[in-house]
Order: sequence, then C-alpha cells, then structure tokens
Amino acid sequence: TTIQLVSTSREKFPNITDSELYDRKTLVTTSQDRLSSAKADMNSDKIKQKLMADERAKARRRMQQQQQQAGSAEAEQKENEEDEFIADSHAKTSLLMQQQDETLDELDEAVTRVGTMAGSIHEELGQQNKMLNELEDDLADAEEKLGLVMGKLGKMLKTKDKCQIGTILALCFTVVILFFLVIYT
Repeated sequence: TTIQLVSTSREKFPNITDSELYDRKTLVTTSQDRLSSAKADMNSDKIKQKLMADERAKARRRMQQQQQQAGSAEAEQKENEEDEFIADSHAKTSLLMQQQDETLDELDEAVTRVGTMAGSIHEELGQQNKMLNELEDDLADAEEKLGLVMGKLGKMLKTKDKCQIGTILALCFTVVILFFLVIYT
C-alpha cells in the first residue's frame, strides 16, 4: 500500500527514483508470491498428515516415558489409549487453529483490498465532485449572461413576456436555416 501511495503521488516523493520504486514493487511482488507458495505448501494434505504423525509420535514418546515409570500393564494400556486420544485431539486442534489462522490472514488481505478500493473510490468521488462544482459555476455564469441577453432583447422589443421573446428567437432561427437552405440548394 505504501508503494501504491508513492506511485499515485509522485510529486510528494521526489527523492524516490523510478528505478527504486520499480525495485520495491518487484521485491513486494516476489515476497507475496513466495508467501502464497509457502501457504499453499503448508495447506497440502502431505504436510497435514506429517503434522498429525509428528503429534502422534510425540504423544507416544510421552506415553512410553510414563509407561516406564508406571509399571502396571492394564494401567499402561488405559493410559496409552488416553494418551493417544489426547494426542489425536491435540493434533486436530492444532491443525484446526492453523487453518483458522490462514483463513484470518486471507480475510485480512481481502479487507485490505476493500480498503484500497474504498480509497480509490473516495479519490474518484472527490475529483467528480470538484468537476460538478465547476460545472455548476459555469452554468450559473451562463444563466446570468442569458438573463442579461434576454433582458436587453426584451428592452429592444419592449416586451417582458418570455414566451413572446422565445417565439421571436425561434422564428429568427428558422429564418436563418431557411436562408442557408435557399443558398445551398
């Protein structure tokens, strides 16, 4: 987003050259690609299975250590089952939390994109609002000038009836058109 800010407002950052800006854009793009690739790799089934297997192995090692300390066969089997269940639950919970973190990261990226688009829309609306204000000023000037012309025309014709003045202007326009038609045909 900083690079976009510099790109859109180059006059505010005269000490950053175009080549430096390009290098920064390239670095950001490359970094984003690498992160996306790493996330995709981490979401693969192979990695998830490896994480589950590692968690189970860790639980088994703990279980074996406890078995060596405990001694009783029946108690050991029960503890083994409990430990395996706990290890599976822990592995599943860790995997679920990792998936939720990735989903939140994606959501954060989406919100950032929406924020960027909102900023662009805000800028565009500001420009259009400025153009509309200028158009409104131009129309007010034109309306004022038209009022002066109509007033002078009314004085000249000694009438204030706008309908009559409009009819006279339309007839004059028709005469001009007919004159050109007669000349060019």
